[in-house]
Amino acid sequence: MTQKNKPPTDVSQREFVFSRIFDAPRELVFQAWTDPAHLARWWGPKGFTNPVCEWDARPGGKIYDVMRAPNGTDYPMGGTFREIVAPERLVFVCGALDEAGMMLFEIQHTATFSDLNGQTTLTLRSRVTMTTPGADRYIGGFETGMTLSLERLTDLVADKFNCEIVHNRVYQAPRELVWRAMTDPEFVVDWWGPRGFTTTITKMEVRTGGRWEHVMRGPDGTNYPNKRVFNEVMPLERIVYTHGGRREGGPGVNFTATWTFEEIAPGQTRLTGRMVFATKEARDLVVREFGAIEGAKQTFERLGEQLSGMLSPPFTLSREFAAPRELVWKVWTDPEHLRRWFGPKGFTMPTCAMEFRPGGVFHYGMKSPDGHEMWGKWTFLEIAPPEKLVLINSFSDANGGVTRHPMSATWPLETLSATTFTERDGKTTLTLRWLPHNATEVERQTFDTSHAGMTQGWSGTMAQLETYLAMIKEGS
Repeated sequence: MTQKNKPPTDVSQREFVFSRIFDAPRELVFQAWTDPAHLARWWGPKGFTNPVCEWDARPGGKIYDVMRAPNGTDYPMGGTFREIVAPERLVFVCGALDEAGMMLFEIQHTATFSDLNGQTTLTLRSRVTMTTPGADRYIGGFETGMTLSLERLTDLVADKFNCEIVHNRVYQAPRELVWRAMTDPEFVVDWWGPRGFTTTITKMEVRTGGRWEHVMRGPDGTNYPNKRVFNEVMPLERIVYTHGGRREGGPGVNFTATWTFEEIAPGQTRLTGRMVFATKEARDLVVREFGAIEGAKQTFERLGEQLSGMLSPPFTLSREFAAPRELVWKVWTDPEHLRRWFGPKGFTMPTCAMEFRPGGVFHYGMKSPDGHEMWGKWTFLEIAPPEKLVLINSFSDANGGVTRHPMSATWPLETLSATTFTERDGKTTLTLRWLPHNATEVERQTFDTSHAGMTQGWSGTMAQLETYLAMIKEGS
């Protein structure tokens, strides 16, 4: 570890720099920084626990963590993720909270992960960006606390973390529904696997001693045959199976998987998937050759989307345009086009910025005819030009945070949008499918009863798109 050893008098201007080398692929070290299942095991000094560890690792995602000291004292922490470029870079801000939930101080962390012949070099720059009176005593102990945390992470990487991959996610859905989505082949085929993959199930006997056989097909057409045997099935609680699979023409993969289903509140379920390998080398092979970390993350995301569809009827709107699919796709995904037609009638889009990649964000500001400002954000999940676009849609603020609907306190904070583009005889049919995402029961009810208003609003937007497409075609 290295540290800048020139602290200024004003602690609010202090910057700390830490460096560590871990004997593990950077995908795994990055996961240890972004997955609550791992963070809870090392964040904080030795002897501290994390009874609450909620890290929503995506741009704009919230951080809420409660560290508990050996004497039982709780130290709540809040924050927000600013930038995520997996597995290379992570930027987030966090700080201690007072009894009212207000931030006592704020530190911006920038973590970079560099590959070094299968090992990972972590460089962490932590800069104090805001303080309040009395916060100095917390900041004064930051260097020691982070040093001890990194030592725990080093031990974790060298010990149990050495041969396993763990993913953890909380779904706003009852445990019975999560269990059904996980065990009923009718639903499993719709979400199992990373984005762009399809799954064909030939046998799925979810019982102790039963078999699960299926073939996954990647976006490039490669097949991945898999065979599993269920060692233990405890309905609504736990599934354990042994896995044997391979890529056609490639190496085989074997591990034991354990899935646990925990009801943490009414209508809220924590699903944890743990894959345990015989050796570190076997685990590293799966990470390197099969992209297991990102693949599992996307699979968990797709399950969330499946659950949203099982909880609420989707809002669907379809419209045909007299334009080729490539053109419709371009004006739907290019910010220079979007700003000229997207939004309610009479609104303008003076500000917008887009990073068009999975995990990237389209952040835009709109202005109504009377000068009122409104911000929105898309977070891209799946991009398959020119056929399909999947994203998380939310209201936002000027800084890119997630905010409530300006006219509804019960509208979902996030909605899931899947748009498909099909072409026939030179015309393009655009179909929009929209669902509440990670929503409470009240938020889902608000969404479900708003379909008529959404139809009216989107019909006006689609009419503007039709006019814009005609204008472009005339000018070409």
